[in-house]
Amino acid sequence: MLTLLNLTLGCIGILYAFDVRYFFIVKGQYGIFDTYEISNRLFTSCFCILLAAVIDFLDGFVARALNAKSAIGKQLDSLADMVTFGVLPSIIIYQLLERSYFRETIFDSKDYLISSGEFLFTSKLFLLPAFIIACAACWRLAKFNIDERQHESFVGLPSPANAIFIASLPLIYIGNDYGLGNLLINKWILYGITILFSWLMVSELKMFSLKVKSLGWKGNELRVIFILLSLLLIFFMHWTGLALSIISYILLSIINSFLAKPE
Repeated sequence: MLTLLNLTLGCIGILYAFDVRYFFIVKGQYGIFDTYEISNRLFTSCFCILLAAVIDFLDGFVARALNAKSAIGKQLDSLADMVTFGVLPSIIIYQLLERSYFRETIFDSKDYLISSGEFLFTSKLFLLPAFIIACAACWRLAKFNIDERQHESFVGLPSPANAIFIASLPLIYIGNDYGLGNLLINKWILYGITILFSWLMVSELKMFSLKVKSLGWKGNELRVIFILLSLLLIFFMHWTGLALSIISYILLSIINSFLAKPE
């Protein structure tokens, strides 16, 4: 039920990413005014990802606590994650790219009232790279199901961590935290994020797991440091801190992997 709730939140997030819209009225040829719409509910989709990530963590915790592991549970978890942490993040990047192209055209024009409505029709070819994230998440989840190395740690960035980072972007943009709004709506930044995080998911980089076997400090040093650092970042920097917490997870994993290598 927790796994299917995760899936349901992913579906709701997709719905809201394409649902409520705000409108622009643009002067067309012969004085005719045309109306165009852009999605404005990405923040709801982002909260669906964040809530689903909490449920996904509880799902695994409850399964281990009740010793309720099963083959179908493993497959259900991956299939649900594919929608919530694969498809939905791709759609969020897709919408941000669309808004980026729209904003670029508006501010590159001499007047806010454009003589033709064509500027809102961005070629889908420029937006489709967003779905590289979905493909990478699919590959990563399939690999996880058959990779015997990933019982205690991860190989490649987990799809929920990737989704949390992407979910933070519209929230930073909407609130314009630290003036980062314009930066995060830049198409080249978005393309770079798409390529980098897709690569991280399918890479061979070792990432530590948040699975806790005991409540002591020994053996949990890295997890405790990460959790405390994340709480501080989120408390002081809000949504920007959430994004930085995922970056800190990646950096800590790389450092830990480097230090753990035999000489």
